[in-house]
Amino acid sequence: MMCSNLIGRLRKGIKRFQRDTSGVAAVEFALTIPIYLGSIIMLVELSRIVYTQGVVLYAAEEATRYALVHYDATSDDVQAIAEANLLGLDPDNITAIIITSPVDPSDQTKLVTVEVQYQYLPILSLEAFLDLGSDAGLAIRGESSGFLTEEIPS
Repeated sequence: MMCSNLIGRLRKGIKRFQRDTSGVAAVEFALTIPIYLGSIIMLVELSRIVYTQGVVLYAAEEATRYALVHYDATSDDVQAIAEANLLGLDPDNITAIIITSPVDPSDQTKLVTVEVQYQYLPILSLEAFLDLGSDAGLAIRGESSGFLTEEIPS
């Protein structure tokens, strides 16, 4: 008799617990907020990576354009133009700006290639998701080439 009374009270308690909906919104919020925050952080990170790639490529293109317009520009001049066009990026993270511009002496043509390398550092560490190697960050590279012919004076 005591056992059936205990079972009856237990059933009533379970039914009352099943009907009680207070706190459901808090539990749902607690379960979904990590997904929303993770999505927003990854969206911001992806946007920064795409922006950085665009800026690095733009800097390489502008430096190539400068070298083509100014035929006698030195590598230092072209490098300064590339650095000046890295808008919104940290200049300390530039790993290399490589300029090649061999001149063909037979016809005075010049092929200018500018390569800008940048070390992207994420807001949060991505090591848990991506294997970025020994260096922290992601290497981003932009390259541009242009061909120029200087008229030979007659």
